[in-house]
Formats: sequence, structure tokens, C-alpha cells
Amino acid sequence: MQGGINSFNLVCIVVGLLYVFCMVIYPFTGGDWWYVQSVWSEWQSLNTGVLAFAASIIALNAVRYSEEKRRQSRFVAARAFLPQALSELTKYFEQSSLLFIEAWERSKDTNDRCKTSLKYQLPDLPVHYKQVFKDCIVDAPSDVAEYLAYLLARLQVHHSRMESVYEEFSEDSCMAQCEMNFIAYLFSLAELQALTNRLFSFSRGRFEFDNSPLKYKSFDECYCGWNIDDDLLRELGEFTTRNYNNLRN
Repeated sequence: MQGGINSFNLVCIVVGLLYVFCMVIYPFTGGDWWYVQSVWSEWQSLNTGVLAFAASIIALNAVRYSEEKRRQSRFVAARAFLPQALSELTKYFEQSSLLFIEAWERSKDTNDRCKTSLKYQLPDLPVHYKQVFKDCIVDAPSDVAEYLAYLLARLQVHHSRMESVYEEFSEDSCMAQCEMNFIAYLFSLAELQALTNRLFSFSRGRFEFDNSPLKYKSFDECYCGWNIDDDLLRELGEFTTRNYNNLRN
């Protein structure tokens, strides 16, 4: 929509310059004032229509400018609530990591065979972030809105996956757990945390929005923050090296 309006304005400017040349500049080239008056008189209806059209274009752009300013103000207001929502998600991700780490350790236990419940309880998905993200997406620039929508989609996948993992660790479960699955789950969780970390500075208005591909360092910082032991950290490092370049490309 924005691009269409800009293209329309450009066309109007080009046509307007052509009109000014034909109706103002060219008639004066002959140096005959009576000729200029005759041209203006003959094309009086056209001139009236052009002036009315120009007035409508000016009014349209004034409304567009006013609406854009209101949109920006609404986005700034919505963005002010992002830090709290991001903090809630960060706490949720930390609790999720504890569950996945325990599941990874239990998946290697051939005696237990994942037939007993996990020690860590399934963390509750925060509620506050949903409305905040929704308000931001409505008025955010397209790149920010797409970023937030991607984060939301990945978050829904993560929570569904975690619910399945929690339910599968039970006496009645017939699922065989593979430790490599939990490596992949922790990798995806680190992506969520890395995407969230990027939003903190932007949400406080300190830096411009960064939508560049995630770096390996972003994942490593998440792993270190979750106090993962050396064996798991080594496996996560190898998995991340092989896979992180495929994200959001």
C-alpha cells in the first residue's frame, strides 16, 4: 500500500511538471501576453480540474502523513510494554531448558527407559506477552512485524513440543526417547532466546531494529546462561555449527 501511494505521487509529480511546462512556461516563450491569455482562457475548464485534482492529492498526503504519525505513536506506546513481556519469556525459556536438560540425561539411562515422570514440572507459558506482541505487530514496520510473528510461531511449536516430551516420560509411555532429539530441542530453544535477546535493546529504544541472521555466538551465550555441563555443551556446539546457518535464511 505504501509503495503504491509513493508510485502514484511520483506519477502525479511527473504529470504536474509536464502540465506546468505546457500551460505556463511554453506560452510565455513567444513573448505575446495576449497569446498567453488566450491559452489560459481556452483551457480554463482543464485548469480548474487540474487545480481541484492537485488539492485532493495534497489533502490525501496530509491525511496519510497524519495517520503515519498516529501509527508511529501507537507503536511506541505498545513497544514500551515489550521489556516486561520479554523478561517473562526469558524466565520461561530458562525453565524450559531445565526440563530438556533433564530429559536428555534421562534418555541415556538404559535402566529407567524414560518410564518415570520428569522431576521438573512443565512450565506455564506466560500470558502477558500475547497482547503486547499483538499490539506491536498491528502498528510495527513490516520487518519488525514479521520478526515478531516468526518468534510467536516458533514459540508455539516449542511449547507443544515440550508438552509432548513431558507427557512421554511416564510409566504408560511406549515412546523410545533419543538423546539427539533433545539436542535439537535445546538448539531451537536457544534460537528463541537469541531472538528475544535481540529485542531488548530495540524495545527500550536504544538501538535500531536488527534483523540480520543469528550468529553462533548468540547460541553459545544462551547455552552458557543455562549452566549446561561440559558433555552436553560439546554436543550442542557441534550441532549448532552444523545447523544454525539454516535458520531464517
